[in-house]
Amino acid sequence: MDEFSFPFPPYDIQLNLMREIKQCIASEQVGIFESPTGTGKSLSVLCATMTWLEEFERETEEALVRDSNLKESVDDADWMAAYKKKLEIMKIKDEAYDKLKSIEKIKSRLADAKAGLVKRDRKRRHVEATSSEESKNGGDIEECAPPDDYASDEEMDSEKEEPLKVVKVFYASRTHSQLEQLLDELKKTRFAPRVVTAASRQALCANENVRRLKFSHLINEKCMELRKGCSAEGKRSKIDGKENCTTSKKSSCKCPYYKSDSIEELSNEVLAGAIPRPNQVVERGKQLVACPYFATRLSLPLCQLVLLPYQVVLHTSTRAAWGIDLKGNVLVLDEAHNVLETIGALYSAEVTSVSTTLALSLIREYIDTYRSRLKAKNLMYVKQILAVVAAMDHYLRKSASGADEVLTIQGLLIALGLTDVNLFKLVHYMDATDMCRKFHGFYVRSMKSKVNVAKQPTAQSGIAKLLAAKKPVNPPPAQSVDDKDRTYPSPLFTIKGFLEALSNRCEDGRIIVERKGAVVKFRFILLNPASRLVEVVREARATILIGGTMEPAGLLVDCLSRGGIESGIRRFTCSHVIDDHQLLALSIGQHVRNERFALTYESRSDVQCLKAVAETLLTLAGEVPHGCVAFFTSYDYLAQFLSVIEKNGIVKTCQFKKALFVEARSGSADVWDRFTKSVRVGDGAILFAVAGGKLSEGINFSDELGRAVFMVGMPYPNRNSVELKEKMKYLDSQLSGGGSQLYQSLCMHTINQAIGRAIRHRNDYAVVYLLDSRFTRNDVILKLPAWISKRLKCPKTFAEAIALTKTFFQEKNT
Repeated sequence: MDEFSFPFPPYDIQLNLMREIKQCIASEQVGIFESPTGTGKSLSVLCATMTWLEEFERETEEALVRDSNLKESVDDADWMAAYKKKLEIMKIKDEAYDKLKSIEKIKSRLADAKAGLVKRDRKRRHVEATSSEESKNGGDIEECAPPDDYASDEEMDSEKEEPLKVVKVFYASRTHSQLEQLLDELKKTRFAPRVVTAASRQALCANENVRRLKFSHLINEKCMELRKGCSAEGKRSKIDGKENCTTSKKSSCKCPYYKSDSIEELSNEVLAGAIPRPNQVVERGKQLVACPYFATRLSLPLCQLVLLPYQVVLHTSTRAAWGIDLKGNVLVLDEAHNVLETIGALYSAEVTSVSTTLALSLIREYIDTYRSRLKAKNLMYVKQILAVVAAMDHYLRKSASGADEVLTIQGLLIALGLTDVNLFKLVHYMDATDMCRKFHGFYVRSMKSKVNVAKQPTAQSGIAKLLAAKKPVNPPPAQSVDDKDRTYPSPLFTIKGFLEALSNRCEDGRIIVERKGAVVKFRFILLNPASRLVEVVREARATILIGGTMEPAGLLVDCLSRGGIESGIRRFTCSHVIDDHQLLALSIGQHVRNERFALTYESRSDVQCLKAVAETLLTLAGEVPHGCVAFFTSYDYLAQFLSVIEKNGIVKTCQFKKALFVEARSGSADVWDRFTKSVRVGDGAILFAVAGGKLSEGINFSDELGRAVFMVGMPYPNRNSVELKEKMKYLDSQLSGGGSQLYQSLCMHTINQAIGRAIRHRNDYAVVYLLDSRFTRNDVILKLPAWISKRLKCPKTFAEAIALTKTFFQEKNT
């Protein structure tokens, strides 16, 4: 068995990668690792991190045992020095004893979990609330009612026993499907860590009445409501098809899955390794009538490997809600080439003029309805919410025309006249009193009024009138009101999210006022998402940023360095497992007419240039067996290309035999299936797609499906974008040339992600064609993946490119 217990004899590059990762963790550094697709990246990361964790646990316990057995007697003529040393030894022994005691408790807890034991003396605490279950007409009056008197200085009781916890590896990726694939990889190894997946409530909820709410904020709010408990009078609630009668006015109708004993029993099965996958936890939760979400959270402190989507670990409040503590633990961010863009998306927020207008009417009518029941402090806060929304609505309506504009947070507050409003306190009030849920209940009732307008053409409330004016009422007959009674998106949740963004005062926050047709909106963005990444990295013991195409990583390194992590950054680029003869990479600077290829922004609509692109691409693709994929810089450019080849009969002129398929903006599942079938049973096919689109990430173009990958032009982002301009300006102010670095990086990451799909495994082979004279420049070549750039050839004529292509595939047939 090798040093990392790799399930197969590892290649040298895999061994080197695992050693680098293990050393990075041992040195408590930040590592930026590039491991091309097809090199066993996930398996290498798992084996490296699990090997380190095993050794760390063993060595830590051995060191504690040694420390606990230290002799207290000290031979020293100086009795003061001897006494001081004795105290130090006693302190070391006490600390070691406490830690060993904690380890024994953990072992005992895990033994109980495996034995299926549940602590029956576990405390249950349920907070009484006055909310009631929704009724068929869109929400009981009490559900919409204002809260009891609010005390802003109240704090939650925090008397909790410090939970037992172990050192762990947090492994984050972009999607749940990628995390599922990681569990498949883990099964190939000898490692059997305690593993759990920190999925969302939406993914883990077992209560069908809650799951059907569709929107995550509604699911979260409903979960909170049911956990607090609610009163009902003469109501019947359906849980999993069974009726639950509540005849007493104060009888509780809580979630049946929220029971501590059952939750602990389910948590035990997670810790025992019986149900590692989220869908298994949900199914078992239904059998035990236990909440899978809270069982997952309960088991998390004692798990050694925690799988989680990006948003759980990269967003501060979500991380806190899960109780995720990165201190002393290892963090792995997979597919990290777009980690900064992901952070930017997680912290963005927007609100439209439609939402503010609707919310304004809703809040006014709410106040009119409940004025007599609103206590002084609650009325003050609700009126404050009204004032904020009114100011936002007024600004958006008066900004209906003109160019987009950019404001700082302070600039927006000044423009809105809200500098005296404590937004942080206001958001806290909305959270503490469940005001969004109460507003939503009121909103749902108004929506029901809208649905019934056609049947009852009588006087309507203000909100119902507004809704009726906004959109013609034509509810689908197949859907009953009862089926959708809680699935309307509420404007107040959107507005609260935007206010939360504004309440986090930050220098790199900007608000863009965007105009699209009749709709105007505020959009909050972060100009420097790297600052949030630095916060995460500082917490963890070590952070592994790994992906198939991490380069160019210069901007990421600069941003981390400015965050004070310069000395702790380790970089490693892994070679590919393939041999040189398996990849032909050609930079095509001369097109079929032996003229310079210049696919710039200015020439994108030039018909002659497009014809040259078409003739060059189809001629080269005609020499490639089976399947090809060609990536274009945008959907608009692809549409122009298709128009030219159709109008000029270029397919016929080039005697092109392959079937043509095109990626659509909306969806490509059907296109992909038809392309695959045509490649495998027909004369081959070519797929025209867009770099940065759905097919450029995640699709497996292995073997005959992708014997050639074309990159047509360089997909630079729109430099006229207001958001991009602001980000570039901000980076220029922080880092010399930072704006240009960002502009180049966005383009090259898109290219590298697309062409990286060419080789998918050890025995695969393909050609990569880079169609643009700019791909012959050294500064561009250096930003390509190393395994491609070192094999890149720049033929001086188009005939040379054809000859190299023919030779490459002829050798594969011999």
